[in-house]
Amino acid sequence: MANCEAHNLPVLELEPHQVREALRCVLHTIIFNRALGYVVPKDVDSELFDITYAQCGDPGVEAKVESRIADFCAQIDKRPAELHQLQLSFYETRRRQAWFGTQDERLYWETWVLSVLLLQPDLGQQQQQPGAQGALAASGPAGPGPQAAAGPAGAQGAQQFRAARQCRLQSALEEQLGFVVRCVNDRRDHLPPVLSAAAVTFPFDITLSGSSSRGSLQGGLQAVGKMLLKATPPPVLG
Repeated sequence: MANCEAHNLPVLELEPHQVREALRCVLHTIIFNRALGYVVPKDVDSELFDITYAQCGDPGVEAKVESRIADFCAQIDKRPAELHQLQLSFYETRRRQAWFGTQDERLYWETWVLSVLLLQPDLGQQQQQPGAQGALAASGPAGPGPQAAAGPAGAQGAQQFRAARQCRLQSALEEQLGFVVRCVNDRRDHLPPVLSAAAVTFPFDITLSGSSSRGSLQGGLQAVGKMLLKATPPPVLG
């Protein structure tokens, strides 16, 4: 892990319905730029953003990415107020001598950390929810609520709010994709030798924050190391 190149991407602030599409854009962009074999690019137009990104065209990669995104979204649903992270790591496999024969060892050489913070749905979406409609209807004889009283002006304000938020999200996602492309082009010395002619040259895994992964194991080992350094050694017997 000492030679592992780490990239911490800027935090993406997204509404719940935007998480899947945003992660698809970023993950596939990273994987495509690290696929050094014979790749036939598959251009994909984002369903929510004015962005076109490239995929490797490998069904196995697409299935793996979609599966981990689904796990990530399920985790967010349980703890929506927290900052959630997803880690994409590339590795090479080497065989080393063990106690009883040999075993394969993963050597990670690059990792990307994606961070997501959920935003509350905008005003227009809240109005469409049953709870919001019930609140407006409950105003009854007391008169319409603030949004209804505003009439066209309120609708126009909500529309402007949605447009401004979408513009910020679009800009943040474009900036993140640009950051990925700059990193993969500027930092190449740490790449291992290409030994496969497959499209996806290097194997990878995708882990979630809070899961039992190598990251948590490494953190535990570091904590043990600090405890040993701080421990007072026993006195030397004369």
